[in-house]
Amino acid sequence: MDELIKAIKKKLADMQKIEAAGFRDQEKAADYFREKEELLEDIVKALEAVAVGHLQETEALKSTVKELRGELKGQAANPRELTRKELQYRLGKALAAAWTGNHGALAELSFTPNLKADNWTNPRDVSWGEKGWNVNEKAALGSPMGNMATNDQYLINPIYENEIMQDAAKKSVMMPLVRHRPMMGPSIFLPTRDRGGVQLHWLTAYGQQITGSKPQGAQRVELKAYTLAGFIPWFDEFEEDVFTDLGAMFIDEFTEVYGQEFDRQCLLADDDPFTGALAADGTEEVEIAGADINALTWKDFRDAVYRVPAEERKDCAWFLHETVLNHIANIEDADGRPIWRHPTEAMPGKLDLYPYHEVSILPQHGAIENDTPFAIFMNPKRIQHGNRKGIEIKKFDGTTESMEYGELFLRFRKRDGFLVTRPRGNMVVLKTRA
Repeated sequence: MDELIKAIKKKLADMQKIEAAGFRDQEKAADYFREKEELLEDIVKALEAVAVGHLQETEALKSTVKELRGELKGQAANPRELTRKELQYRLGKALAAAWTGNHGALAELSFTPNLKADNWTNPRDVSWGEKGWNVNEKAALGSPMGNMATNDQYLINPIYENEIMQDAAKKSVMMPLVRHRPMMGPSIFLPTRDRGGVQLHWLTAYGQQITGSKPQGAQRVELKAYTLAGFIPWFDEFEEDVFTDLGAMFIDEFTEVYGQEFDRQCLLADDDPFTGALAADGTEEVEIAGADINALTWKDFRDAVYRVPAEERKDCAWFLHETVLNHIANIEDADGRPIWRHPTEAMPGKLDLYPYHEVSILPQHGAIENDTPFAIFMNPKRIQHGNRKGIEIKKFDGTTESMEYGELFLRFRKRDGFLVTRPRGNMVVLKTRA
């Protein structure tokens, strides 16, 4: 029972760390406060299970819960708005603090030290006190070792991380389209059921036997997460700039490269470290009329579309480079008039009745050789993205570039996983002939 009370006290300590940083989006604020309310509900249920002998202690805990509920209701009704400029300023201030080792400023901005690469620290387990960084509870057996006093790698405030990832989604074609799954560990197993997994039977008489074969079960596939690292050039002169410019620079640099890498892992990567849709085993390949991309016609697209069953097709779209789309737009009829659109018409939103997405990392028209896949028709929800929360930043100055040119680096790390599920019969790749 003492262990239960101790666990309740830890949850309440986590609850009292209510973020006062603000929110850029009302929906994100609502999700945040809803999560806190669910945590309070769990605490109330746990308190009801505590024995009568701990009445005085449980009454004190219930009083704390009541106060926190009142505080949550007030903040949820009027969540503090975080402006774009304020986000950039706070992020820039934290980056500068991480660079100079200003732990007090980092704690004020809810940045927390990260102790080990393989087992990242939970920000809720770290707090800032009079003597520096503290772990709230006694470390469990098998916890990572590290010296927080000299630690120089930090996790970005989760609220700022959400805002940064929303910006990254604007730089990526695939991020708003694929299915996202939160990951609490380095690997999770997902049940992926294809069509026909459930069988139905009509019973037309009393006592009739229910016959039929065993239904098709869900296929269990493993989604792994790996760490993605990048280095942003940093010069000493940056420290003299205003914090707002520094924060804006980090957001621009991170979102640009992360958005492109996200699309690459979804579509092009070939075991590097994940496998994208164009290289996935099981996708059906449809060759166009010739080995030269200029032989591409409308018939090739139509033939590819009808390789996918109708019930899957309704959620599918084309993914191709804009130069390939331009080639299609310039196909003319026997009288020399464009088939798809006239010069005065706007670009249609569909390609032969199906939506399309222009992806800049896919092969462009002039670079497509023979035996080369260049477009894919699929439902993007078949691509699973595993998102392990946390963006870590770290200062790097022990490099040859820093000695010769005064160029330093700010490293960032994030953990993600990608998996293409059930490509067989559901995805079609268009390619040139061998």
